[in-house]
Amino acid sequence: MFGTHLGRGRGKIVAVADIGSGSAAVAILALHPRAPATVLAATRAILPIEERTQEALIAGIGEQLVKAAGEAQKQYAAMNPKGVKPVRALYCIIRAPWSRSQTALSGTAFKEETTITEQMVSGLAQQAIATVKELDPQNFFETSVTRVELNGYPTGEPIGKRAREIRISTLVSDCNPRIRAEVESSLQSVFPHLSPVFRSSTRALVSVLRELPQRERDYFIVDMASEGTSLIAVRDGVPAEHISISEGVRTILNRISDTGLPEETLSLIRMLAREECSTTACETIQRSLGLLEPELVRVFGEAMSTCAKEMRLPNALLLIAHPDVSPWLSKFFSRIDFAQFTMTTQPFIVGTIDIPDLAHLVKPHNGVARDSALALGCALVNMEENRA
Repeated sequence: MFGTHLGRGRGKIVAVADIGSGSAAVAILALHPRAPATVLAATRAILPIEERTQEALIAGIGEQLVKAAGEAQKQYAAMNPKGVKPVRALYCIIRAPWSRSQTALSGTAFKEETTITEQMVSGLAQQAIATVKELDPQNFFETSVTRVELNGYPTGEPIGKRAREIRISTLVSDCNPRIRAEVESSLQSVFPHLSPVFRSSTRALVSVLRELPQRERDYFIVDMASEGTSLIAVRDGVPAEHISISEGVRTILNRISDTGLPEETLSLIRMLAREECSTTACETIQRSLGLLEPELVRVFGEAMSTCAKEMRLPNALLLIAHPDVSPWLSKFFSRIDFAQFTMTTQPFIVGTIDIPDLAHLVKPHNGVARDSALALGCALVNMEENRA
């Protein structure tokens, strides 16, 4: 846990919401110029893991979002009985399966060296966006240029430079319109004076990872939520191949749980990972996990095969998953079964991301709950607000 003295010129206050497939979280964040942001309050509200229609799931997430936002505001207000600074901005990070992302490329060559203008970059971005076929244009909520290359070399500041060739990568994301409407309505009830700025979890992940010291430029993201998993191959810092599958924490728990109590199964998996479980129930879960593995190998193998169709996958795998299943999944993905898809034909080297990895971007105040997924969104907001 990191502590930050609140008496030192606290800056702009913003709220950050994280919308998962079965939960919602909200943080109140203090921004500081060219310094890590401070998470002053944070809470996540989680739906019980059970079978639901999509309509019921969306309504449930809206209810949890109102609950999390209200609790975060209560925590924030309690920090100073004489009054706290008002929240000035509201960001909302939408995760899979509610948002989908795709990277589109475009470029052009000039007859001679030409000065690059903002109009050139935006025009090429529009050309790239027009090539996106897998997403619904009516539901686009985010388009951003993630990389610009001049004469084959990447540059963060292309405007005004001269080049004979320019190529750009553009990240495009859409959002399920029903979850967006539910999120906007729910947030409006708690922050009536603010309009949310929407971002995709893909943008948050790739942008933040690019800023982490000693982070690989090529890696394969496996982001498993309750209702599904996103797989993203990142090459030279740019998201390349994207695919989403319906296998998630809930489906895995349903397959291995004979009792029909997913929360209890999750607890047993956690105890197994810590080698703290030796009951008959634990042995049953251990056996069920072993029987399930071949089917999971098939499901994830097919998805990886699609991602690796043009180029093999990076060996570095970044796993984002529920902390109770993360140790077991780490062992699962480091298995030899998936080596056929990697650049070196060696098993994946599995890593995770946690609060200490983000310390140069965001730090929780003393007593604030640790939440890695929410911290990623907070780190992105800090980066964007500082650039602005």
